[in-house]
Amino acid sequence: MVELEKHRSKILKEWQDKILESYPIKPVIEITGYVEDCTTKIFDKLVEVYNGGSYSGVEGPLDDLMRFLAVDGKLTPGDSISILFYVKKLLNNTFPDMSKNEWQKISSIIDNFGYVAFNRYSACREDIFKLKLMEKDRDLEIAHRIIEYTTRAAQKSGKID
Repeated sequence: MVELEKHRSKILKEWQDKILESYPIKPVIEITGYVEDCTTKIFDKLVEVYNGGSYSGVEGPLDDLMRFLAVDGKLTPGDSISILFYVKKLLNNTFPDMSKNEWQKISSIIDNFGYVAFNRYSACREDIFKLKLMEKDRDLEIAHRIIEYTTRAAQKSGKID
């Protein structure tokens, strides 16, 4: 059986570094803390499921991580989801002698996390799109009001009929 807990700190550090590598300078503590919190909870759930536990509760930290990634304009959807699958590479590098059965078990768990993450990422991007659309609608409404006000003001001053 793979001892995931034994290499927990190293794996989490490398994963977090991968997530934050697109920043030109080290992000503020709030961002790094948020990423650390999300990845730690996801990794802990990976360990729990690997040891026979339930998937229940993984949605929250996956949702948090996907929300964070969904607002990063530099990442494509594929880039964002691949950050979750990067854990497979880390585990493969950390445990090169892992049995085929263990690898399939871990890989399957991460794949299942990926399905949830994809759904959460898609929902977040949809929410962002809706917010942008609402903002455009408000801008259009303001423009209509400006035109209406300007027209009334011009009519009162006798500049137009």
